[in-house]
Amino acid sequence: GPGCITWGIINVFLNDFLSEDRGFTVQMATTTLMFFSVGNGLGLFLLGGGMGQKLYRLDKRYPALLAGISAIGGCFPLWMLFNAVDVHTAYGLVVCIALLAGFGSGPTGPIVKATLTNVTHPKARGQAFAFFNLFDDFGKGLGPFFVSL
Repeated sequence: GPGCITWGIINVFLNDFLSEDRGFTVQMATTTLMFFSVGNGLGLFLLGGGMGQKLYRLDKRYPALLAGISAIGGCFPLWMLFNAVDVHTAYGLVVCIALLAGFGSGPTGPIVKATLTNVTHPKARGQAFAFFNLFDDFGKGLGPFFVSL
């Protein structure tokens, strides 16, 4: 739930923030959001899926460690994207920061779902995933609502 609020805000308002508050053109801000999304997809596929599976084969506890490290590590480039970048920053650097921020945010999704599958009794999985999806979607919608107040 609460972690989804942040990503809902980023996906909805990053473009506007970069263009209105950081001086980017709308095209530059949109392209930056696109690179954030590409990084997210790469992190989701490479770290969350591929590396998560390899770590799971080594020890069932390792994927959770990967999810935590990547989520915390993704905060630093995201902070830089919010606070250290403006229209005068070299756009190549902005793209790299956006890719890294997205890459750090991607792995947690598949790892959380795999972990939920592993720790839930088969008869209760439907109910557990229903609650998970309810709070996941609730957080994605609630984040933009809070920002709009």
